[in-house]
Amino acid sequence: MVYQYLNNMKEVFVKKYWNEDGVLFYLHFHNNEAVRQLEVTSKGKVFLTLEDPQRGESILYDQSLDDLDLEESDFITKEEFDRIWNEK
Repeated sequence: MVYQYLNNMKEVFVKKYWNEDGVLFYLHFHNNEAVRQLEVTSKGKVFLTLEDPQRGESILYDQSLDDLDLEESDFITKEEFDRIWNEK
């Protein structure tokens, strides 16, 4: 499975849309822990980091990467994540 392969990686980047909340999440995991998160909604963007883990109702993902129900198409490159992250 994809997640078993990813456990051996230190850096993982995910792009996932949650229909229930209408939020597009970009997540950067380091050693299975979220270290950066970007939430994109119709109201704008919310940037979260380990140093700044909460803004309003948004909180940096605090579960393991393995806890997410991810498909192979949810994984993105570091370059794609950084490009979106830097469009502040």
